[in-house]
Parts: sequence; C-alpha cells; structure tokens
Amino acid sequence: MTIATATPHDSRLCLQGFLLLDVCARLFIWSTSLTLTIATMTALNGWPEESIVGAGPRLAWIWGQKLTHLVLLFNLYYVACLVVLRLTVPTPKEGSYSMMPGSPLDRNLIYSVFIAVLTKARYHAPFPGFLVFHIANLPPMRWLMNPVFGPKSRSCYVLDPIIGDPHLTEIGRNVVFGFNSSVTCHTQQRDSITIRKVVIGDDVLIGANAVVFSGCKIGRGAVVLSGAVVPPDTVIGEYEVWGGLPARKIKDLPPPGAM
Repeated sequence: MTIATATPHDSRLCLQGFLLLDVCARLFIWSTSLTLTIATMTALNGWPEESIVGAGPRLAWIWGQKLTHLVLLFNLYYVACLVVLRLTVPTPKEGSYSMMPGSPLDRNLIYSVFIAVLTKARYHAPFPGFLVFHIANLPPMRWLMNPVFGPKSRSCYVLDPIIGDPHLTEIGRNVVFGFNSSVTCHTQQRDSITIRKVVIGDDVLIGANAVVFSGCKIGRGAVVLSGAVVPPDTVIGEYEVWGGLPARKIKDLPPPGAM
C-alpha cells in the first residue's frame, strides 16, 4: 500500500518575486535620486565649464568640489525618496499571520514586504549613498524620517543599528547601540509570522551583536549585554542587566546618583 505524502511547499517563486521587487525598488530610488541630482546641478550651473579630461591641480580641485556637492545632493534626494515611498505603504498591524501553504496572504504581510524592501534600500544604500545614515539622523531629514519611516527615536547614534522593522520600533532618549546590534519586530515560525512592536526606554545600553526580538519592552536605564539574544515578548525592567542566549536577568543596577 502506498501512503500519499503532501507535496512540500516551494517558496522559491515568492522569494524570487521579493528579489525582483527589491531590484525594481532599488533601481527606481537610485535612478530617481541621480536624475534629480543631475537636474539640480544643471539648474544651479553647478558644473565646471572646463572638461575634467587633462585637468591640472586647480581644475581638478574645482571638479572635486563639484562632485562632492553631487554626492551630498544624491544622499539628500535618496533619503527623500525613501520617505515619499514609505508614505504610500500603510503600516502593518500587530498580530500573528498564517504562512501555511494554500492560505491567503494577509494584506499586512504584503505591506511588510514592501516596507522590508525600503528598509533594505535604507541600510544597503548604493554608492554614492554612503552618507544616508548621517543624513537620515540629522535635521532636516531626521524630522521626516523619524515619524514617517522610523524608527521613532529620540536618540542619535554613532553606529547605525540594524532596525529590521523601523515602523514598529520606538526608542527613547540617550539609547546606545553597540556594533552590529539589531532589533526586529517580526518573528517567523514555521507556519506563521508574528508582528509586535518593540519599545526601548530612555538611557538603555544595548551591547555589540545583541539581538532584540519582537514584542520586547526594555525599561529605562536597562543594559543588554553584548551577544545577548532577547526572546520575543520579553519585558526587561528599569535598571536591570540581561545577558546570555537566551537572555536572562543577571542583576539590578542602582539608579544614577544612588551610589
């Protein structure tokens, strides 16, 4: 007797569709930013009159300055494109969504896919977009990025943390992220994806290579040690130190000035 087995779900088409969308979005953002940059430089008579070919030191310096202006404009337009495109996508609602083969794809997951593409473009900007991190965190573009693109943050960072779902991440004042630390507001199980907001309070320190998962709430003055993995829906109290894999409470810290 032959026992029928279910055909395993092949996700290649979905993933290939995501990659195609990623390619189209990146090319659109890059080409739009470059077009606007060139048009602005031309409108402002920003190009040197003499050709760069065979330039001496003086002309090379002039061309270098103009190309620097081009790079700065490109980065400004690049961040502006991210903001405008993000305005077209509704923010996904928190909840758990089925990923079972044959089940209909919830619209909130579709929104998440579009935002994920924009987030990838935000963190993996092409040359000459190496100033996207800086411009996204400095006024005036910060005033647009924070409420529209996310994360909703009252901190500024020396290093760019990996915020996988910036639209659902809230960060308080004076929060420090270590190198390669990350925050994600979605957790993927075998048959479902759960989307939950992450809230990080004031004066929190998150160490290098630490990972904070969906639904976590981290209280004021808490410390997440380097390499820690904070499981989904974890609540870390004020002035608590957590570490390990999975992260657990290690000790309490006195409030500042209580020593």
